[in-house]
Amino acid sequence: MNIFLTALLVACLTLIQCLIGGTRLVWSFPAYALVASAAVLSLVWIRRPLIKPARLCLLSTLLLAGYVFWRAWVSPVPYLARTDAFMIAGALLVYLLTALYVTDSRPRFWIVASLLAVAVLHVYVGLHQFRGHNGFMLFGFLREDVSWRASGLLICGNHLAGYLESLALLALSVTFWSRMRLGFKMLSGYIAGVCYLGVILSGSRGGYLSSIVSLAGFGLLCIWVIGIYRRRNLSTFFLGIFAAGFLVLCGTGYVMTHNTFIQERLKRLAESSQDVRVYNWLASLDQYRLSPVVGTGAGTHLYYGRLFRRPQIQVDPVHSHGDYLELLAEYGIIGELLALFFLGTHLFNGLRSIHEITLRRLCNALTTARSDSLALALGATAAVIALMAHSIVDFNMHIPGNALLFAFIFGMLGNPGTDRPERVRSWVSGPVLLRGGLAILGIATLLGISSKYMGEVWAEQARVSLSKNDYQACIRQASEAIQADPSNFYPYFYQGEANRIIGFRMQIPGLRTVFFDRAVTAFQKSLELFPQDESLLVRLGQALDGAHRFEEAGEAYCEAIRWDPNLGLLYAYYAAHLELIGQPEAAKKCREAAARLGTENVETIGKLEARSILASDPALLPQK
Repeated sequence: MNIFLTALLVACLTLIQCLIGGTRLVWSFPAYALVASAAVLSLVWIRRPLIKPARLCLLSTLLLAGYVFWRAWVSPVPYLARTDAFMIAGALLVYLLTALYVTDSRPRFWIVASLLAVAVLHVYVGLHQFRGHNGFMLFGFLREDVSWRASGLLICGNHLAGYLESLALLALSVTFWSRMRLGFKMLSGYIAGVCYLGVILSGSRGGYLSSIVSLAGFGLLCIWVIGIYRRRNLSTFFLGIFAAGFLVLCGTGYVMTHNTFIQERLKRLAESSQDVRVYNWLASLDQYRLSPVVGTGAGTHLYYGRLFRRPQIQVDPVHSHGDYLELLAEYGIIGELLALFFLGTHLFNGLRSIHEITLRRLCNALTTARSDSLALALGATAAVIALMAHSIVDFNMHIPGNALLFAFIFGMLGNPGTDRPERVRSWVSGPVLLRGGLAILGIATLLGISSKYMGEVWAEQARVSLSKNDYQACIRQASEAIQADPSNFYPYFYQGEANRIIGFRMQIPGLRTVFFDRAVTAFQKSLELFPQDESLLVRLGQALDGAHRFEEAGEAYCEAIRWDPNLGLLYAYYAAHLELIGQPEAAKKCREAAARLGTENVETIGKLEARSILASDPALLPQK
């Protein structure tokens, strides 16, 4: 049983890391399908002896997951909520499989070993990126962020740091406290160093801070354990820990201060008051005030972050740059309290387990005091400390790959596997019902994936075709995506954008109108599913301009500005529209507003489309 379910968990957790962390549904679905299949197949062992997980941990997990499911179900934009719904399903499946079936230390070590192997691969790719091969990726993916910051197999250095710092703590704990042979311990310690090298290369200031905090937490936990079973050597061990930490900090400081790029990141860390995160947080607090108790709904920060953006932020604020604040904004006080309850119960159970293992095994050890269960419990507790610190400034729990990793870590804390297995005597007992519920969730997840997967595949193909300027293929693939899943607004957008670009390039007036009308129809259908999206509204305005429906176009531009009043680019596009319809003074004021907000090249934005319209049939335009 353990071998089979462990293999599926390994496949799930490693595959999603290789697929850019599953940041698009099409790349997270394969991993979710693997863990859901494991949950269904676990029915074969439903009445096998069980080590019961901690009740409070289990309760807090089910309450949090249930609330997230409900809030995602009733959110105002269903497709935006879909990511959270599937992610919490996948995380709950990983958690329950770990807490109910994979409870022995040995299979857990195999999972940790596979995750460490992926960490080494992350750092290998990150070294190439850091050394100047900015776009270097594996498995056919393209890296849009071509900065010097290493992101490994993921799309952002912050998320790479969140993954590596957690695995490094597990590797250190295995090195210090496990019963493995010396060679494996040395390898584990070496990989921990490699992980911290990756954190440095990631350029993640949040990763630097959370690594320091979590290493300090790891050291304190080790000192606590030594204090329980070997008090006489506590001072010596404390000095050893202090010396090791001092040497690590000195070595790390030397490397970081002799690299120009990392020096710049550290300088920005010192100037944290100027960090754009602060403005993201202010927008999240504004969003929270709209619905303090239950939040505005899953995925809604995408457009409320734009609505409440500060002028200092001109990039798209997709996330809040802080898990706690984004959770508060989207899920309200109830969601925040449930999350804190979840964290508290698991931290408490981790500390309780460390204490009990130390008393039971280390204090009674006849030879060298070591314990595999202690290594996993202590490492997992330190990893949660890293997550709690990093989540203040980044959004690792919104990355499916990292969310599944921490679901495994929390599963180990929820059930450290130190008690004796108990026989399951009845089909209506709590363990059987819980394991049956796990299988039912697996079936529901597989059904959900099967109904949405092909739509996501076609939508991704349409997106890629659009980026490659293959507009006919994009239109065809978007049509397939719409047929497979009409609830996804992205294919309508891709279809509309392809038709809009073809329309502007078309020389025959009658055909231009046909393509623009198709684009308008596609954009309008997309807006029925996501009426708050500024990109859809601007493209709709441009398509309406192309079709000479100027009054409707003006309404679309104004609606876009209403949903994102501090984005300079929108004013620049609106200025091009106003100039097109013969209002140069109003256009000048809009361009001045765009320039004040930091938009560059305001005179050229939208001009190409306007010239195309003028060249097509200037007689149809209003007289200036």
